[in-house]
Amino acid sequence: MSEAQQHQQLLELHNQMFMSPQDFSYRWGLGYEELAKICAISKSTAYHWLGGQASRREAGLPYQRIMAVADFLLANAEVINPLLEEWHNCQPRN
Repeated sequence: MSEAQQHQQLLELHNQMFMSPQDFSYRWGLGYEELAKICAISKSTAYHWLGGQASRREAGLPYQRIMAVADFLLANAEVINPLLEEWHNCQPRN
């Protein structure tokens, strides 16, 4: 498999990653404030994602993908943290 094909396959897998706010929050013991930071949304929106039936809102697919990627990062932190630090150190400073 060529490098371009590997990249394409990786991106296709990424596009199939979804996780609900309830599952993500429960798995990592996070509240709506932490969830809001991770997804770059208002606390109010995160609260409604996790709220009771009367106030519950559905998280859009892009946000479910963000939570799935965050779940993957947290679940594989031992391996990914050094790579993420290396990547971060190579990024231009604003």
